[in-house]
Amino acid sequence: MNTPSRDAHGFTLIEVLVALVIVALGVAAVMSALVSSADGTNRLRERSLAEWVAANRIVETRLAKEFPTLGSSEGKASMGGRNFQWRQRVERTAIDGVVAIIVEVRAEGAGDGLVTLRGGRGEDLVVSGEADALWDTAVRAPP
Repeated sequence: MNTPSRDAHGFTLIEVLVALVIVALGVAAVMSALVSSADGTNRLRERSLAEWVAANRIVETRLAKEFPTLGSSEGKASMGGRNFQWRQRVERTAIDGVVAIIVEVRAEGAGDGLVTLRGGRGEDLVVSGEADALWDTAVRAPP
């Protein structure tokens, strides 16, 4: 009887199964890395949008005609197709006439805050009437 050598038969069933297990583990690791990367990207996007909401609140408070009153306020805002809840606190600072504006923002329905930004606003430093005189002088100054 003519028996072919072992090399002529190809791979054994155990070798094929071991190779499949190794490939499956490699694919699982790659998929896990992709999911983790996608989650991280989504979280960064959400944080960026929350920062913009907080920055907008601080700018609106700074640009308001009335000087902000001390205390807290809450509201909702939409940015980038997402809904956010914000909480703003206006507190005294060590400097007379300057208040701190603290804005915390979180995604609607989420339990933890995403972003906290701090800003400030000071009272007008120019006595009424002096601002117009300064502006007139600046506008009329020769080039």
